[in-house]
Amino acid sequence: MALELIPLQPEHVPELARICHDAFASLHDRHGVPRDIADVDTAEMILSHVAGRPDYTGVVAVLDGRPVGSNFLLHADPIAGVGPITVDPALQSRGVGRELMRWVLGEAERRGIRATRLFQEAINTTSLALYSRLGFAWRGTAAAMQPTAAPADDPAIRPLSAADLVEVRRLSAAAYGFSRAGDAAGLLAGGIPGFGRERDGRLVGYRIVSLFGHAAAETEDDLLALIAHSARHVPAPMAVFLCPLHHTDLFRRALEAGHRTLKQLSYMSYGEYAEPPGVYLPSIQC
Repeated sequence: MALELIPLQPEHVPELARICHDAFASLHDRHGVPRDIADVDTAEMILSHVAGRPDYTGVVAVLDGRPVGSNFLLHADPIAGVGPITVDPALQSRGVGRELMRWVLGEAERRGIRATRLFQEAINTTSLALYSRLGFAWRGTAAAMQPTAAPADDPAIRPLSAADLVEVRRLSAAAYGFSRAGDAAGLLAGGIPGFGRERDGRLVGYRIVSLFGHAAAETEDDLLALIAHSARHVPAPMAVFLCPLHHTDLFRRALEAGHRTLKQLSYMSYGEYAEPPGVYLPSIQC
């Protein structure tokens, strides 16, 4: 039976969660790096979140009547994000991933999206070659980092809420060159914790935690304070963040603060691209 690509349905999530866990676990264990996804329950929580949001569109690869992989397009904001993409380890390197990536590029085109981005596992040379052949360009490298929690709460930092989305739009547009308020709204509505830092009565930085979250701030000091503060309030796996390595001072200061480098990821783009101009932490997708 030929490979089919079908729209994701809620009943697909449990099997896709197993595939997602197994795919990342086998890659990370093979290369001796910490796992992003500790267990199948965590994978199911992640996929349930993205599958339940209207600003994601998901597709399932089906072979001989059973799911063998999936991919997602995040289209909450002007620039789209890809993933998570996973393929059953037993069927990798057989063209399933290629078809899932072709689908996501076609979906972006159908939606009139002119710029799409993703983070690629630097240890996975197969996916690096695949994405490059499909037209993605390498733009930079980020370090996944495990933060050290601050010794005490920062009194200038408070929980982020939907009431802050206007300021999130301002801060993210200044940092990334485009608004990420749409994705921020979906993350907060899904129960993902966020934090905001204030100065002189206004928001000067925010961070939504987890690898799917993102951050933007007016200064590196604001961003580093948000990283250390948020690490006091969420489980260690959720506190992990991505630090763009071309922001050399930020990365050095993160190391000096005790934050530990776990691995590197490659930032890649398809279509239009402009370098983010400000102080930010990207999400795993964009």
